[in-house]
Amino acid sequence: MRCLYWNIRGFANAPSRLALKNLILNNNPDFVFLSEPWMKFVNTPRNWFTRLNLKLFASNSRDNLDPNLWCFCKTNLNPNILQIDDQSVAFSLTDNDKLFAMAAIYASTSNIKRKNLWHNLNTLQAQHQLP
Repeated sequence: MRCLYWNIRGFANAPSRLALKNLILNNNPDFVFLSEPWMKFVNTPRNWFTRLNLKLFASNSRDNLDPNLWCFCKTNLNPNILQIDDQSVAFSLTDNDKLFAMAAIYASTSNIKRKNLWHNLNTLQAQHQLP
């Protein structure tokens, strides 16, 4: 599995979209995680990700704030969401008959919130003992 994680710091501008497109075309990732897109996903150019054979499968949940972590995968993959919170998205996936788990993290700068993130991840790992 190839993964690409980028703190893009704004997806709305053309240079960032072009750089991301080139990264995707050159590296052919199975998963793409974007932090700080600074816009609503519904405002992305229509079919932009579909043309790159990617689909949005999750984004983090931040109450009244827009998500700041978008999670994409190839259109033929079907990740199973295990947990979504304000700092992470955790999911499982079967590949070549092997089940494994992954977490995309966009941690807070607050020590207290990061401790909560670690607690949630430890609890999740105890519940789903997966590689």
